[in-house]
Amino acid sequence: MQLKSSGNFAFIVGLITQLMFDYALGEKKVLATVPNMNVLLNDVLFMEVLQPSEIRYTFKIRLAKNFGISFQRKYQSIELAIAEPYHGCTHLSNTHLVKGRIVLIQRGECSFVTKAINAEQAGAVGVVITDNDVNNDHAFIDMIDDNTDRTVGIPATFLLGKDGNMIKNTLDRLHQQYAVITIPINITGANVYHVNQPPWTLW
Repeated sequence: MQLKSSGNFAFIVGLITQLMFDYALGEKKVLATVPNMNVLLNDVLFMEVLQPSEIRYTFKIRLAKNFGISFQRKYQSIELAIAEPYHGCTHLSNTHLVKGRIVLIQRGECSFVTKAINAEQAGAVGVVITDNDVNNDHAFIDMIDDNTDRTVGIPATFLLGKDGNMIKNTLDRLHQQYAVITIPINITGANVYHVNQPPWTLW
């Protein structure tokens, strides 16, 4: 296995050292676990739900592969609105709720680029596209450009279907228009990042 930089090597050494230290003290830690080293080093973005409190968890997200932009800042305690229509394949009818916020859209019926553009045109500062398989609690996909030569000027991220379904259903049940989130959270450069991961999802 090759690490890409001395910084990444130091990160791994620090992580192992911290785990050994915690084990020696008898402390149990919940860590962000991932299936392989490449993901650990290169795919480390997270979104934390702060409210509603019953879904106050840290969710793993993946940036679009080749469209949209990277996050230019960390959005601390920003509101997450649900797109109407949820598939986001037409102009959003709830622009007044989306403008200046992150918007949650479900995968399907049109391209990821179309969804992201509709979110951007509605005034969203970022879009989270959740899988339409509401039982998907493990399989991340690469969101790719649809070859229509359209430009997306906001960050677009992918969220597991089960996570998105839990967020939306909770808001619907509580009759709340928004969740409050922090996005993105990045573990790069930290020795250990403690996360309160959803109990239904294994990373």
